[in-house]
Amino acid sequence: MSRQGQDGASFSRALRKHLDGDLAAAEAIYRQLIHDAVDEPQARHYLGFLLQQSGRLQEAFEQLTAAIALDDSHAEWHFNLGIVLLRQGLAAASIEALNHAIAIDPGKYFYWTNLGAAFEANQELARAEQCYKVAMDIDPDSPDAYYLLAALCLQQQRFGEARHFNHRGIVAAPADSTSKLMRGQAYYELGRTDDAIALFEGWLRSEPHNAVAAHLLAAYRGQQVPQQCSSEYVEQTFDAFAETFENVLGRLKYSGPRLVQEYLAALDIPAASLSVLDLGCGTGLVGEVLQPHARELVGVDLSQAMLDQAAAKQLYRRLHRSDIVGFLRAGHDRYDLVTCMDTLTYFGKLDEVFALIRRTLVPGGLLLFSTEKLSGAYACDYRLNISGRYSHHQDYLAAVSDAAGFTIRKMEDVAIRNESGCPIEGQFVCVSRRE
Repeated sequence: MSRQGQDGASFSRALRKHLDGDLAAAEAIYRQLIHDAVDEPQARHYLGFLLQQSGRLQEAFEQLTAAIALDDSHAEWHFNLGIVLLRQGLAAASIEALNHAIAIDPGKYFYWTNLGAAFEANQELARAEQCYKVAMDIDPDSPDAYYLLAALCLQQQRFGEARHFNHRGIVAAPADSTSKLMRGQAYYELGRTDDAIALFEGWLRSEPHNAVAAHLLAAYRGQQVPQQCSSEYVEQTFDAFAETFENVLGRLKYSGPRLVQEYLAALDIPAASLSVLDLGCGTGLVGEVLQPHARELVGVDLSQAMLDQAAAKQLYRRLHRSDIVGFLRAGHDRYDLVTCMDTLTYFGKLDEVFALIRRTLVPGGLLLFSTEKLSGAYACDYRLNISGRYSHHQDYLAAVSDAAGFTIRKMEDVAIRNESGCPIEGQFVCVSRRE
């Protein structure tokens, strides 16, 4: 076999080792090829690529630049150099290398997304946005550019656009990569209501007794809308992510515990002086800020998995697995303070639950709660949203509180949590039981 043939066979063997993940063997062959023919650029490029994969970025840079100095006609080689430079924090140099790759082959969408990322790192946000939009045009079915542009819009607090591009990314992604809930919401927000309804109809056909599918289908159809979420829906929803609940809410910047803590701190309540009922206590996030004020702390939740997490914190004297209305109807204890944070979003009509909470409070006792805000020119008191949760109009909250025998002490517009990085507007309310 000729020397050239031997080198070709060695290079093919190195590539096989590389693809199989045997990087040490591949590296040894690449280095032998370079030793035998110092002006051979191909082995240098693939060695550089391997070194990049291994995190040996300076060595990767040296091999890639040497390969390009010998042969600068390969878009992929410039692209890989651009990636190494970006990982080294050299955004301007990365932009130059990626532009060389695009000049040779402008049709690869991931060249454009990575160029956009380099422009972002270089604080050239308008150019980054242009790159992501070019990538979308090249491959409308790839979600990456949509997600990257959504994140860029979030940086600039362009929340409506961020939601739009995030929804486009969800629809472009493989169906099994996102939940049915997220995909249905994305369809709806992009004006594809029929697709959203068809998704939930198909889900319910395959799982006829699935409470989540049934509830969401009612929300999307807007027909026979229930006055509150079913117990089965709430239980199934929260049992499913009890173990990750607190991490998820941390990422979503859930504000409930902070709002309760700040409000109670302003009242200068003596330590361990209150009898407190935490409705929809979940894993005890609000319970943690209630505990210093409580001589007795009682928690109620439908999800046993959530209650198990709460019990492990040893905050509550008693924990009850029950729906809120059922617990309040059966109860005879009286409390100084009731909290219902991020829980009334699973109720539409509030008349009965407010009347029952009033009966549970001592005269002058406080109810702290949060809702999602129904804003704009809506003629309704509340609305079931495509998230499966309800939002309430502030005028309705005022009216139902007054009718139940409460006096409003505070009603404040707040961001309850984020979804897809965007704030969900809500209300934080404190009412007291009138004498």
